[in-house]
Amino acid sequence: MKKGITGILSGCLLAFYIGIIMYVFFAVLHRDTLVNFTCAMAFELIGFLLLAGFIMGNILFQRIKTGFFVPLIVITVIYTILLHVVNIAFIAAIPTVFFVLINFCLLFIYCLLSMPMYIMGRK
Repeated sequence: MKKGITGILSGCLLAFYIGIIMYVFFAVLHRDTLVNFTCAMAFELIGFLLLAGFIMGNILFQRIKTGFFVPLIVITVIYTILLHVVNIAFIAAIPTVFFVLINFCLLFIYCLLSMPMYIMGRK
């Protein structure tokens, strides 16, 4: 019962957060004039899936040890903030090649930091 309520509330907050970011991309930024929009949405989707996977996975499924889970969430939040800064602030300012490169480098650094914590937390 407790897991279900926690999962529902976390899911609602996550959906609200995704709604805010999508509002920024679709209503505030003029997406039809931005060449980097497709790439930005792909990396935002990856960020949403990672955040949802770690949070909802730990609530509903096998738990990660707290000593590994807290730094993992902190790193995920920092990655998400940096991802939003890159995707919202620089979406129209830099060429597509560099935009994709920055996003891939950011994702690589995130995976480099988070995957060992996730693997060790499951053991």
